[in-house]
Amino acid sequence: MVDKPVRVAIYARVSTQEQAVEGTSLDYQADQLSAYCQAQGWTITGKYVDPGYSGKDDERPALKQILTDAKSRLFDKIVIYKLDRLARKLRLLLDIEEKLKEHGVSLHSVRETLDTSTAIGRTVFQMLGLVSEWERETIIERTKAGRLQRYKEGCWGPGSPPFGYDYDRDKTKKLIINEDEARVIRRIYDEYSKGKSMTQVANMLNEEKIPPRNPKKGKGWRNTSIRDVLFNPVYKGTQIVNIYQKHSRLPEEIPESAIKIEVPPIVDKALWNIAQERRKNNKHLQPPRSEHWLLQGLITCGLCGYTFSTGFTHNRREYGCRGRLKYTHIDGSPRCTSPRLDAEWLEQEIWQRIEGIINDPNKLDKLLKETVDSLKNREADLNARIKPIDDRLAEIASQKTRLAEEWVQSSISSTRLQEIKRDLDQEEARLRSIRTEIDPAQLEELEQIRGLLRFWNGQLGALSWNTETEDGRMVRTIDKPHKIASTIIGFEDKELTSILSFPATKREVLDLLQVRVIAFIDRVEVKAIFPIKPIDCQLLRSDCRSGRCPPSR
Repeated sequence: MVDKPVRVAIYARVSTQEQAVEGTSLDYQADQLSAYCQAQGWTITGKYVDPGYSGKDDERPALKQILTDAKSRLFDKIVIYKLDRLARKLRLLLDIEEKLKEHGVSLHSVRETLDTSTAIGRTVFQMLGLVSEWERETIIERTKAGRLQRYKEGCWGPGSPPFGYDYDRDKTKKLIINEDEARVIRRIYDEYSKGKSMTQVANMLNEEKIPPRNPKKGKGWRNTSIRDVLFNPVYKGTQIVNIYQKHSRLPEEIPESAIKIEVPPIVDKALWNIAQERRKNNKHLQPPRSEHWLLQGLITCGLCGYTFSTGFTHNRREYGCRGRLKYTHIDGSPRCTSPRLDAEWLEQEIWQRIEGIINDPNKLDKLLKETVDSLKNREADLNARIKPIDDRLAEIASQKTRLAEEWVQSSISSTRLQEIKRDLDQEEARLRSIRTEIDPAQLEELEQIRGLLRFWNGQLGALSWNTETEDGRMVRTIDKPHKIASTIIGFEDKELTSILSFPATKREVLDLLQVRVIAFIDRVEVKAIFPIKPIDCQLLRSDCRSGRCPPSR
């Protein structure tokens, strides 16, 4: 009796830093893995490659795909050249191995000669994984130590130097002044100190076609980039390094771990201090920003696609399209003509529609049923598209296995084997391409929406909301311990029982309902997990400067 051929998938990975290191290139790994599998008599059913990805990244495309295919049992083993090619963190390694074990797929490393299908192989696997993580942490510590030493010697660290400076890579390893860019820096400080605003300075540079460093297509100077120049102490001769920065600008309070490096100044300290003093004075003149912007980040322009920003006109809160601003069209494209919207009345109109749904048990019940039916239809449609593809992929894998068996038994010639395998490979590639077009995020979205429906179905029916405070917060009052449409989905929502334990903001309710707003010239459309009536823009435009908008209809 001939043993069933072992189907294997090979996986290779290389990070950006390792591209040129001997023994880690993708071609080297692929050659070694193919030769090893051929020597073992194993049939390679798939090749998965992650170029330019770190070993600590669990969102690698090929890694995610190979785990998905393992679930479909498209192979019996995953073969890697070395353990750290799969992952450099022990927790991630163990998670991957556990998932593979659940699907009956083992892991085989060529360099360490281990196989997780055996007890000793699994033990060695865990030990080597621990060593791999220790090795990674050691490399990180050495890198940090080397960087700190460079800082203490006054050398520039990793990353691009600030605008106005170049990095003297060959000699001093320090920053040197780029005179062409330095003239722009001095002019920014000079114009700002004379009274121009940051936006005016940015517009001036854009109109004179003075580009920032490495400008993106259609992007030039912005008020934020001018701000970063004005308040960066590097330009007065002090570079602050060794701090974690989520944004490019420095934090208000400099941590003790920070290191100060002396660099050639571009502007004198007196001019730099004038800019800082003006900034402080401007802060005192600005009105307090304690207003609650209910729809901030939720409004998209239906004309140009830009998001709406917040602002004031004559002390009146407004939402306006960013596409109206000059800096978004320095490439010469026309500005958006979408009108600004009065914030108070737009928020009121939208909240009234939301409140009308969540405070009406019968309406909520009806909408939930309609939404769940729609979700079920979407899920069925996705499953109808995906399941036949997965079934056929599994069938192709079985056909390849049978072909290998026939070849071993000399029932088929090598030429015929290659012809059939080529056809199967082409069909498999076509099916995988189709499956890739079906975004897995859609299925995840369905699960998220079901969770939201469980929330409303299990909790909201017992509540009524009353706005009682000026900051937009709502107080929950329990009418009676009943549930709305308790049989709609048939679920237990224990994990969601504590969500409404405390007062919630209106914004949290909008986020739970996945509310999104699209503004057109004549109307505002509101998208959520259930249909919401659009809003007539005529009463919401800020164009009608009649003192105050008419009352909501």
